[in-house]
Amino acid sequence: MMKMKTTLTVLLIMELYGLSSGLKQHFFVSEKKSWSSAQDHCKTYFHDLSTFTNEYEQQQFLEDAAHQTSDAWVGLYTESGVWKWSGGENATQIIWDTSSGKLEDGICAFLQSGLKKLHAKCTDKYAFFCMTLSEFVLVHQQETWEGALEYCRKQYNDLASLSSLYIMDSALGQSTQAETEYVWTGLRFLAGEWFWVNGHDLDYTAWYQKVLPQCPARDLHCGALDMKTMLWTHRNCEEKFHFLCQ
Repeated sequence: MMKMKTTLTVLLIMELYGLSSGLKQHFFVSEKKSWSSAQDHCKTYFHDLSTFTNEYEQQQFLEDAAHQTSDAWVGLYTESGVWKWSGGENATQIIWDTSSGKLEDGICAFLQSGLKKLHAKCTDKYAFFCMTLSEFVLVHQQETWEGALEYCRKQYNDLASLSSLYIMDSALGQSTQAETEYVWTGLRFLAGEWFWVNGHDLDYTAWYQKVLPQCPARDLHCGALDMKTMLWTHRNCEEKFHFLCQ
């Protein structure tokens, strides 16, 4: 009963729109809270307070946030006189209001309904923006494995690493719209071993028939999702499939 009430409360205080910026989706929550309480709320029901860590993300977020109904916190605060994102990293690429001179600790950023970027004491109470993160994106263009790797590293972070059962399930969910029989992942065979190209440990595996290809043929050194079996398989790296980025 308590869980149902909590869920209902979240639905009631949230505006009925989400803001999408790349792999981030932003939600405007109208309930007024201090910055730290807003962050706790976002971490409980979403991922964190909204951040936009480069110029492109900021531009997209501000365009989408044009219809907010009141001033709202974002995931930006001061520490030792510098702006930091709610995750703790320095906000080096974002320009925020500094009209009051040197920033003191205990200052947090909010976005005025007219899109003016201001700041106030973190104990003040405002509405706020929360965000969720989509870990994977299915790219609907056919590339070789190397082409997929280059695309993902240029447009996102890397080819997908399916390093746990939870992550595997998430990847399968994102891959349902694939129009190729296989979907490239960041799995590669080189120097006698399989590995994830982003460096994640290869502890969890989901090979077809639970058999690790120990000595694959020279042209079968790239790992893909088989959309029929929903398991891993090794394919010719020059074949062209849709692929998962993260």
